[in-house]
Amino acid sequence: MQQKRPEQSLRLLNDEQVRRFIADGFIMIDAGLSEAFHAEVSAQVAYTLEQELPHPGDNIVPRVPALNQVCDSPAVQGALVSLLGHDFVFLPHRFPHNSEPLPEQGQKQQCTAFDTQPTMAAGSISASAWHQDSHASCGRTRWHTPRAANVFYFPHDTPLHMGPTRFLAGSHLYATLHDISAQQAVMQTIPAGTVVIAHFDLAHAGSPNNSHLGRYMVKLVALRTEVPTTATWDNRESQWQPPVGLHTHHELPAAWAALWRWMRGEPRFSAGQQAAADHVEVKSLMDGLRSISQQQRLTALYALAALGTKAVEPLVDLLLTTAGQSRHHNAAGKVLPSQSQHHLDRFFLEGQFTPEDSAIALGCIGQPAAQRLGQLLGHEDPWIRMNAVYALGDAGADVAQAYLGQINQLLFDEEASVIRVTLDALAALGRLDVDAVGRLTQFICRQVPEWVADSQSDPRLAMLEQMRYLSTIVLLNWVTHAQRHEPEQDPQMLANAEAALLHSLKDENGYPARLACMALERCGSAASLRAVIHYLRGRAWDAEQNTRAMGAWTLAHRNATLARLNALPDA
Repeated sequence: MQQKRPEQSLRLLNDEQVRRFIADGFIMIDAGLSEAFHAEVSAQVAYTLEQELPHPGDNIVPRVPALNQVCDSPAVQGALVSLLGHDFVFLPHRFPHNSEPLPEQGQKQQCTAFDTQPTMAAGSISASAWHQDSHASCGRTRWHTPRAANVFYFPHDTPLHMGPTRFLAGSHLYATLHDISAQQAVMQTIPAGTVVIAHFDLAHAGSPNNSHLGRYMVKLVALRTEVPTTATWDNRESQWQPPVGLHTHHELPAAWAALWRWMRGEPRFSAGQQAAADHVEVKSLMDGLRSISQQQRLTALYALAALGTKAVEPLVDLLLTTAGQSRHHNAAGKVLPSQSQHHLDRFFLEGQFTPEDSAIALGCIGQPAAQRLGQLLGHEDPWIRMNAVYALGDAGADVAQAYLGQINQLLFDEEASVIRVTLDALAALGRLDVDAVGRLTQFICRQVPEWVADSQSDPRLAMLEQMRYLSTIVLLNWVTHAQRHEPEQDPQMLANAEAALLHSLKDENGYPARLACMALERCGSAASLRAVIHYLRGRAWDAEQNTRAMGAWTLAHRNATLARLNALPDA
């Protein structure tokens, strides 16, 4: 069983930092390691990207093992425990982003904080258009509650003209990137050793590199595996207060307070908020949900959620108006909602599922909405089923437990998109039954009897790779909860889950296999641990060989690089 990270060795966030994360969607911390360490990592990343082929991609950490020291530092561990709980994990996606210098003979691209898609030099991986990420190899649901975070590590000083990553404060609660403002765009010098931890859905962008050196950043993804039952940061105050000097221009006290309370393991709305909401007119709030103004839309969404029972039927009626529009189809030509032309567009795409605002509000309402959401699980339109299962997943296990059988039945749905969203809802809930474990095993082993063997005649097979990845996440979260809170778990069910995870180690896609390693570590049996060691032993990277390969390049090029970095003006 995975042991809790000892709090005394962690540098936990304080109330002000957590509140800033909730409102702005990101915080910046110092990794707490030496300048020499960051210089060494910077040199190794530069060598890997400049001198070696092919591009390391998600193998950058075994190629530059010192990155593990960043991930394991008390500052980074403490911040992620504070925001994602004690049992968070790093996902297999960990990618180096480079911004190449613009050519001398070309025109330099001076970039403001709010510019969209300025020209980048050839070979740059950093995207300069404002965008919200989808999960690599695993399109997942967009959640307001912090269930995943991007972790951006900058190993060297990045002054403005070198092209630091830009952030759109407050955009983590946006379904589309309409009504964005220069006021919320953040672009600033980033010192060496800085780690930016951002809500996974925060919009961000690269910027052109006007220096003579490559600009490097390594992005990792961390995942929450359990719903909070108490605050996991250095929590001294119980009430929400807006931080001083926020970057976002929004004022969303109800939304922010709801997220604060959720992270403290409490109901999202207090009795006082619900009493005050009783006098609010539902119709005006429903109209507000259609506003192009992000401020008005989010204010209306959380005000409706605070109404509780009074808002359930109007929200259900609004959700039902979206039926019959084929929003569940992963159709060719569809763009991400963040890039769409209409601010109310919500679709299922290969990269992500963006739920309806009405479903988000129903999930926030929780128990008073549960019965109606349970009924909608059987709706004829797949889009309605998807939104209903999302809302029950967000409402939490206490609310969804009575409907767990119906939720598990959606794993047998005819629509692959419904299955995908159901898997992510089960990951959020961390609850399974024997039938669900059996179905996940079928996905992982690619043995789904009712599916045909030709992906052209059964489109579900085209999504099976992502279903395998999501299935391992579901099992990881279930094992985490079961081992921590249900030690008397049915041994046969646990054995079935372990067998499925052991099979994942045979997957040619490294993503499910690496997640299975983490889940098997938490299972803790001798057989599981031996299998994990066997799997990883054959995949160990010879870091010493890479050090030898760097040879003279390291001493000469690295020192010259660092000297030029130190001489760069901050302009």
